[in-house]
Amino acid sequence: MKKSLIFIVGLIIAAGVVFWIMDRDNPAQEATAKPDDFEYPPTVATDLLEEQEQLEETILQESEGSTFAEPYVKLDPYNRSPLSALAIFSTEEPKQVSVTVEGETDDADISNTFEGYKKYHEIPILGLYPDAENTVHLTVTTESGETSEKTLNLETEPLPDYIPTIKVKEVQKEKMDLADTSLTFAIPSTKYPYAFDANGDIRWYGSGYNSHVLKELKNGNLLYLGKDDNSGNAYNRLFETNFIGKLFNAFKISEEAAQAESEGMESTLIHHDIAELPSGNLLLTVNDGKGNYMEDTMIEIDRKTGEVVKVIDLKALVPEEMYTDYDSTPKKDGLTDWFHQNSLVYDESDDSIIISGRNSDTVMKIDYETNEIKWILADSEGWTGKYEDLVVEGVGEDFKYPAGQHDATIMPDFDNNPDTIDLLIYDNNTVVTRGNEELSKDYSAGVQYRINEKEKTAEIIWSYGEERGEELFTNIVGSAKYMEDTGNRLLGFGHVDKGERSHIIEVTNDQEADVVFEAVMSDFPKGAWVYRGVRYELYSGEWEEKFSVK
Repeated sequence: MKKSLIFIVGLIIAAGVVFWIMDRDNPAQEATAKPDDFEYPPTVATDLLEEQEQLEETILQESEGSTFAEPYVKLDPYNRSPLSALAIFSTEEPKQVSVTVEGETDDADISNTFEGYKKYHEIPILGLYPDAENTVHLTVTTESGETSEKTLNLETEPLPDYIPTIKVKEVQKEKMDLADTSLTFAIPSTKYPYAFDANGDIRWYGSGYNSHVLKELKNGNLLYLGKDDNSGNAYNRLFETNFIGKLFNAFKISEEAAQAESEGMESTLIHHDIAELPSGNLLLTVNDGKGNYMEDTMIEIDRKTGEVVKVIDLKALVPEEMYTDYDSTPKKDGLTDWFHQNSLVYDESDDSIIISGRNSDTVMKIDYETNEIKWILADSEGWTGKYEDLVVEGVGEDFKYPAGQHDATIMPDFDNNPDTIDLLIYDNNTVVTRGNEELSKDYSAGVQYRINEKEKTAEIIWSYGEERGEELFTNIVGSAKYMEDTGNRLLGFGHVDKGERSHIIEVTNDQEADVVFEAVMSDFPKGAWVYRGVRYELYSGEWEEKFSVK
């Protein structure tokens, strides 16, 4: 009996050891920390929303009784979008409204027709020129087709300091991917976000400083990482807003775990990117605030309340020595920046996320439910043991892994193969930890990779930038966006000449790509370079149709 008891106890202990080893070797089980483990959740900035309610009440009072002949017009109605205005008026019968801001050239007009016939009209006017007397035409049309026009003259203030000089180096408008109200948006690492037309004229900017995140949501609104005051030392507010500046939600962001990218830059807790999930919740790249590492954690928050519902710690996904032994870059305020996550995109096809880590020279796909790594696009150095089978193998003589890369985004399915996925990545081509040292820093490029997720192979389908050599090399920042209507690619070479210039370049999808647009930004302070260049429509058919002061 005694021997049997000892044998049973031994079996239990042995089984426990086996399960402990299995659990230890399955980092996916540890990657999701409890939401309560994140000590710096966003909280709703109710004071800002209440202030806006009072502002809107004033606007409604001031506009009462306005007619089409004498409309109420207010420049920058929400004090966040200086090159915008709001017109309010009533008509005796239902009418449809169109608005046109006259451009300095015939093809630079910005026009929009608002759907439906109404008697009460709140019309957002966008695309004004700075430091100018703008001519704006309002046209109303009855259901029977009769029209009337009202012309407004709206005078705007000069641009503030820190907005760069813009020079258009190349433009072929007929080949550009331009909708009727499209502008090219420059999203900075710090200072003002701004947008310009194909002539290089600024037609929109936000008066609040912005860092890294100015993202269009599915409802047409914008996520805007900003501050409560431009003079503050930290980016401590996250707004859901629109191009006229109305807030739909606002979060206070803790400054306690905020870190600066470099000396002289403001600090931030939310540092590089945000993804909108199918639920509407937001997935944020953050610092964990635990005092050892930075920029290696993600939190999912409730879209309305800011409650943290999921935490992903990347340290739990990778070999331990990848972060404990990391010494490729100096510590920042005593913190190790071993991964430096700089992009995040959700893949609806398989409920996964694709992330980029600059300092790890790695792009990887992670199953969002299980937190298991599905594949790794990186040089194999350091990815040992069970990770070896996850590293995709490069195919082709010209293949190279990205290095110090940014902005890994999903492209359409070009080959009709369910096993492959195409990514457009901005390859800085600066080896930080692993990669091809011989080619490092010779050039930077936008690169289209095709990854066979079943066979774990990858090939390069297209690239642009290598032919420009060191002229456009960027050690940090950069972006690459696919333009769906034309197949063009919009590339942001944000840190040219060690941060003295930023180039936003639109090229065709030909193997020998044709440059159809190139704008060069200069004369900006440190950090006001272009972190990402994107193309948005001022009037998208989404937000403006739902816009209301009431």
